[in-house]
Amino acid sequence: MNIMSLNIRGLGEKHKTDWVGRLRREYKLCLVRIQETKLGESSLLFNPTNCWGDADCNFEQVFTTGRPGGIITIWDSRMFSLVEVIKSRNFIVTLGNFVGINGLTGFVNVYGPQQEREKAKVWDELLAIKLSRSATWIFMGDCNVVRRPDERINSEFCVRSANEFNKFILNGELTDLKMGGQKFTYFKTLGGKLSKLDRFLVCSNFLSVYPLASSFAMKRDLPDHSRIVLRARSEDFGPPPFKFLNSWLVNDKLDGVIKDACSVFRGYGTPNMILLNKLKYLKLAIRN
Repeated sequence: MNIMSLNIRGLGEKHKTDWVGRLRREYKLCLVRIQETKLGESSLLFNPTNCWGDADCNFEQVFTTGRPGGIITIWDSRMFSLVEVIKSRNFIVTLGNFVGINGLTGFVNVYGPQQEREKAKVWDELLAIKLSRSATWIFMGDCNVVRRPDERINSEFCVRSANEFNKFILNGELTDLKMGGQKFTYFKTLGGKLSKLDRFLVCSNFLSVYPLASSFAMKRDLPDHSRIVLRARSEDFGPPPFKFLNSWLVNDKLDGVIKDACSVFRGYGTPNMILLNKLKYLKLAIRN
C-alpha cells in the first residue's frame, strides 16, 4: 500500500495534472488524496482520472465554494472497492474493501478549515463518523493545525486549536504516524513561516496489519506544501510454529511430556532452524 497526500494549490492547469500522474507512477501509488484543488462546479469538464494515467481508477471530489478549497480522492479500482462515501466541505470519507485488509477500510481525505471554531466542528464530525463504523481507519491530508509549539516557526501557536486536535486524536484512538524527511510540510516565503500541517493518522488495526508502515515528507516542488507519502507492507512469516494454551498447565502429565520430548529431540542446521523444528516436535508430542 502506497498512498500520497498533497495540497496542490490549484489543479486546473495541465502541467499540474501531468505532475500528479508522474508521481503516481513513480511511487506506485494505489491512492492519491489531493487538497485545495480550487475546482468549482464550473470545472465539470475537468477529468480527475487524467491525474491517474489510465482507466483503472475511481474518484470522489468536493468542489470549492470559494477561492480556496476543493478536495479529490482518487484510487486504484483494482485495489479498493467503494461501499460508502461521506462528504463535507472539509473532508471526503471513502469506506470500502481494500485488498489485504479484512473488513471495511476507511480512507479520510482532510482539508482543515482556517477558522478556529470551524476546526473543532470538523474534528467532532470526523470522530462521530469513526466511532459509528467498524473499520480500519487512515486519516490524511492538510489538517491546517499543529499539535505542539515546535511544529510551527515564525507564526502564532494556538493552544486551543492544538488541544482540540489532540483531543480528537486521543478520543479517536489514533496514532500520529512518525514522519521522516522534512520536519515541516508547509512553507510561506513571506516571513519565512514553517509549519507541520500535513500528516497521517492511523488506527491500531492498521498498525497490526502493517506494523512496518512509515511516512515521509518530500521536498517541496510546485506547491508550497510538501507531498507526504505513506508506505505500508505486511510481512508474512508463515503460520506460528507453536501455540501454548494456559489450560494445559493444569494437566499433570504435561511436564513429563515436555521433558521426554526435549531429551529425545535431535536438531541439525542453523540455531534458528533447530529451535523452529524443536517447537514443532513439542507441538506434535503434546498433541499426541
